[in-house]
Amino acid sequence: MAQYGPRLVVPIDLKKKPWEQKHPLHNRWHPAIPAVEEVRGGEVFRVEMVDFSGGGITKNYSAEDIKYADPSI
Repeated sequence: MAQYGPRLVVPIDLKKKPWEQKHPLHNRWHPAIPAVEEVRGGEVFRVEMVDFSGGGITKNYSAEDIKYADPSI
């Protein structure tokens, strides 16, 4: 099947936990963490992501819940 749109460089399987993903996930850039993909300068690409809670926040959370959520979760 032909691919349409920007190339997907980091896919996420929403049925898996962050540590079970094909590529290791992290929440910031750090020089000690190796790159999982390379892109060309000017290339348009797509990166899928999970939220800061790693899926801990669900559709049952209200805006108020998220406002006061513990960022360490």
